[in-house]
Amino acid sequence: MPWSETAERSRALGGRALGSMKEFLSKTRLAESPSGALKEDAMVAALLSDHEALIRSLRKDVDEVAHLGDQGTADFLTGLMQTHEKMAWMLRSFLN
Repeated sequence: MPWSETAERSRALGGRALGSMKEFLSKTRLAESPSGALKEDAMVAALLSDHEALIRSLRKDVDEVAHLGDQGTADFLTGLMQTHEKMAWMLRSFLN
């Protein structure tokens, strides 16, 4: 699971893994969707939009950590990005 791997990577670098919902919400880059039922296509489109936003953020993060010389984290983030790219590709196929 990427979340436990992210926590492990953070700890391996001497950082602290987030542990509460409050901490996660303070660090998130995605906005929560308004409550209420979505039609199927709208739900898939919202998921696709979130995956695409994560991909854009991860691309910037990969460039930043590579510039800092942290190739291990760059590789780790590239793997996460590839996972989100695959999911975005699959979600796009449902919308076409």
